[in-house]
Amino acid sequence: MRRTILLSTAIISFSILSCKSQDKLNNTTQQLSLKETQETNNMKSFISIFEIPATEITRAIHFYKAILEINIEKMEFPEMQMGIFPYEGQMVTGVIMKAEGYTPSANGVTIYLNGGNNLQIILDKVEKNGGKILVPKSLHADESGYYAIFLDSEGNKIGLHSPN
Repeated sequence: MRRTILLSTAIISFSILSCKSQDKLNNTTQQLSLKETQETNNMKSFISIFEIPATEITRAIHFYKAILEINIEKMEFPEMQMGIFPYEGQMVTGVIMKAEGYTPSANGVTIYLNGGNNLQIILDKVEKNGGKILVPKSLHADESGYYAIFLDSEGNKIGLHSPN
């Protein structure tokens, strides 16, 4: 029951944030040219929300803020803490979650974060901020770009992808 309440709270929070973000996005989209609007509206993603488990929310937020150079908003609810990745203009919402049932792991699904133009810039900050590099910057087999895999400060296996 607690988990259902926690998940419901998180979904409602995301819905509110998404609506605010969508309103701003709609205003921006109206200012774009027809071609840009068509390109924006045709973008699709199979991913809607991703959650990265944390045992120490402050440490996890600091880790991702440091390596990605982004602001992460911390939110607290009864029995749950979240760090919300920037969501404006994004198709996918990402959060760091500390709650019952969220256990960091190097097993299972791997999320690949956008490594920008060159993922090595981010990768160079991983170990300095408490992470561990598992796979250094490597060329994809089909030569479509580069990837790397690391453990974050919580022990989650996370990937990076970049074109260069």
